[in-house]
Amino acid sequence: MMPLWLIFLLVGAAGGFTAGLFGVGGGLVIVPTLYFLWRGDPVLGPEVMHFAVATSLACIVITSVTSSWTHWRARRLQFDRLYWLAGSVSLGSVSAVMLANWVPTQWLKLGFGLFALSTCITLLGKKAQQASQAAPARNELLGAGTFIGHVSTLLGVSGGAMTVPYLVLRGVDMRQAVVVSSAIAIPISLIGAVGLAITGPQTAQTWGYVHLPAFAGISAVSMLFANWGARLSQRMDKRKLQLAFAGFLALVAAHMLGF
Repeated sequence: MMPLWLIFLLVGAAGGFTAGLFGVGGGLVIVPTLYFLWRGDPVLGPEVMHFAVATSLACIVITSVTSSWTHWRARRLQFDRLYWLAGSVSLGSVSAVMLANWVPTQWLKLGFGLFALSTCITLLGKKAQQASQAAPARNELLGAGTFIGHVSTLLGVSGGAMTVPYLVLRGVDMRQAVVVSSAIAIPISLIGAVGLAITGPQTAQTWGYVHLPAFAGISAVSMLFANWGARLSQRMDKRKLQLAFAGFLALVAAHMLGF
C-alpha cells in the first residue's frame, strides 16, 4: 500500500492545481480522497466526513491565499463588489460551524455528491460568453454569499463550485469568476477550519476535526501547484475551461454518490 505521506503529497498537488485552475480551493479533491482513506479507520471512521471537511478547509486556507496572491500580483481582480460578497460568505460560514456538529456524516457525503452533480449539470448547459450584465446588486450578493458560505463550510469546499457558476450565470466572465472565487475562499476556509478545530474532539493527531499530518502533507506542495493552476486558468479558452470544470465535478459526484 502507498505510504500515507505520499498520498497526502499527491492530494496536495492535485488539490492545489485544481484550486488555481478552477478557483475551487481544492476541496472537491481533498474531501473525497480523505473520506475513502479514513472511512474504515476506528478513530476517524465514525465521523469521517467531519474530519475530511475540517482538514480540507484548513488546506484551502493555504491554496486560496496562494491563488489569490498570484491573481492579485497580476492585477486580474476587477470585481468591485468583492467586499460585499466576502462579508456575506463569512456570515454563512459562521452559521455553518454552529450547525456542523449536529449533521450526520452520511448526510454530508450525500449532500457533497448531489452538490457536485448539480453544479456540473448547470455548467454543461451554460455557454461561455462575454460579460453582458451588470454586477449583481448588493442585496442579491448578501443572500447568495450567505448561502454559498454556509453550504461550502458544511461540505468542506471553498465555495468556488457555487461561486463560479453563479457569477457566470449572472454575466461575469469565466476567468474573472475564477479570480473572485479564489479570493472569497479565504474567509470561508479560515472561519470553517478554526471553528471546526475548536468544536471538534481532540485526538493524538488532530486539532479538533483538523487532521494535522494530512494538513501538513497536503499543504506542503499545494502552494506550488496552486500558483501553476492560477496562471494556466488565465491562458485557457473560456469554454474549454468551463467544460473542464464540469467534467471534474462529474467525476467527484460519481465517487461520492457511489456510481
